[in-house]
Amino acid sequence: MTTIPKTTDSRKKGLIFLSVGVFSLVLTFAFYSHLTGQSGENLGILAQDLKSLALGVLVMTLASCVFIVYGLKNIFTWLQLSSKPNSLMYCITNAFSNRKYWEIMIISAVFYAIIFGFLSQIFIFRPDVSFKQQGITIPSVSLVTCCNAPGYVPMLSIYITDHFVALIIPLNAILAVTVSGLVGFNVALVFYTFDLSRKARNAGRVSFLGSLGAAGGLFIGCPTCAGSLISEVLGFGFVGSVSVLASFQTLFIVLALPVLILTPFFIARTIRRDLKGCSNQVELRE
Repeated sequence: MTTIPKTTDSRKKGLIFLSVGVFSLVLTFAFYSHLTGQSGENLGILAQDLKSLALGVLVMTLASCVFIVYGLKNIFTWLQLSSKPNSLMYCITNAFSNRKYWEIMIISAVFYAIIFGFLSQIFIFRPDVSFKQQGITIPSVSLVTCCNAPGYVPMLSIYITDHFVALIIPLNAILAVTVSGLVGFNVALVFYTFDLSRKARNAGRVSFLGSLGAAGGLFIGCPTCAGSLISEVLGFGFVGSVSVLASFQTLFIVLALPVLILTPFFIARTIRRDLKGCSNQVELRE
């Protein structure tokens, strides 16, 4: 009797937080872009006066992202409680009833975010350039208040060492979190599928298609890894691979996002087809 109110509360809370987060993010970017869209002699003075507001925008961006993540977490909880047994959504959400797969998701997402950060120039390591020689204090923080397209300003540069800097652009950071989260989610589902297949093997039967589908999901779930392998096959080498990937990073992401969203459903379909049921206790098809 308590499941229905809890399910309704999770859905309502999730939708509210998600809506508030998205709306505040769009409104913040639109307002700041309109404010910094001015031109003329006052632009230099305006840029100096905008530092406090720019910091506010960065804080608001972070707060909006927290609202969005919290909203999605509540919606996911609602899906866990309300999905019909053996539906595709149940097969997807049931994996995360075990804390182990949440941990795999977080570790995978953080690891991929680091890779993504270097390829998308969020993290910049230049051993051939000395920031100190350019008159920059190490460590220090620099804030660019204007002027660019919505979501690209304000831009925060964090000089960590003489050769290493973190460049925080709001849209880039949001994209990194989104893609890394989806990659981590897919990787966790891949491990879940392998675990189910291993249980099936222990019972005397192996789901070959399930294992193959999981391996394919792991490859698809890491577009940077796939692009790196392609670059190596084409003979660009490691340095060339990084250069090529940096140039085509946007294309990789545009192509990868729909795949990252759809892959869990294909994995769930494989689990439901090759293994009877989606619970951790695997029942083999007769």
